[in-house]
Amino acid sequence: LAAEDAKRIQLTKSFGDTLAGEAAPRAPNGELIVRRREIHSGRAMSVSTVEWSVAEKTAKPTSALEGYMWEKETQVDRLRERIPLALLMSNTKAAMMDPTRPRPRDWIGSVRRSLAESEGGFVVIPECKRMEPASGSLRRRYDLPGLVRHITASGAPAMSVNSDGVMFGGTMEDITSAREASAAAAASLDAEGGGGDGVATPPILASDLLLYPYQLYKLRLAGADAVSLVVGAVEQKDLLYLTKIASTVGLQVVASVTTEVQVGMLNLLSPGSVAAVVVSNRDLETYEFDTTGDQALRLLGSDELAAFRERNPDALVLAEGRVGIIERTDEDGGGVSYAGQLREGGASG
Repeated sequence: LAAEDAKRIQLTKSFGDTLAGEAAPRAPNGELIVRRREIHSGRAMSVSTVEWSVAEKTAKPTSALEGYMWEKETQVDRLRERIPLALLMSNTKAAMMDPTRPRPRDWIGSVRRSLAESEGGFVVIPECKRMEPASGSLRRRYDLPGLVRHITASGAPAMSVNSDGVMFGGTMEDITSAREASAAAAASLDAEGGGGDGVATPPILASDLLLYPYQLYKLRLAGADAVSLVVGAVEQKDLLYLTKIASTVGLQVVASVTTEVQVGMLNLLSPGSVAAVVVSNRDLETYEFDTTGDQALRLLGSDELAAFRERNPDALVLAEGRVGIIERTDEDGGGVSYAGQLREGGASG
């Protein structure tokens, strides 16, 4: 476990290292400039009278997000080698037509129902993940089925399961494992309770770095009900394409944003393209969190988010990133509830 922690922490640090040690390049609108992976770089080598091109990893990522994207692209390429896209699409279509296969559940609807029943108008959605890239493992032993059983027994309306293996130590199989563990826990609790309304199985949001439709098909087959989409990692045309593919296979989209520009990208989509938007305290340049919590609060008060709400009245606005940990004070130095500030700013959970 310690070796795995060290590996991912070093990987994250290396992502952010530039040759000159400077800040990551940004566009005039303030967004990170991220390049897709270079696959044809190399150097010439002469052997006798033949000149060969030798592959050589010369490019270095300028931000944690860019490095994360390059590693994810490599990961998806390996998956494609085992299961080509055409075969995966065929498998997905067959699964969607098979009445014995599980169907995606209404993740956002479950959250909305819980919100309507809550007294404070604020819902907490638990997330299962092995580690944080900058700090390492979150638990000494990551027992996903045990965590899911606890989440199900506690009556959580929904949950998030991190399935990324590059930065967070997850796998797509974690989605399947979580769904099976939740169903088993609900059945067991129903049997112990002797009937009644039954225990609900919380639908699952798959948290990953989505760059290709290929990943959506894989997550659909794994049993995801919704997917998280990091808006800062994709261009506008890719955002449109990915949301359309997700809708086609029945997956709800929860868009994660870190800047007003990214919210503006959502406003260029057709209303209803995303089921919820998450204002995040994540810094995509380093992949660490804003420990003050100001970033999410700023986004909640932005004109861009107000426009999003107007165009998407049914979409929920959520917040993420140290929500239960951040400590804030008022002008007199007294403690202030950060969750309360988020709720006052318009976040639903």
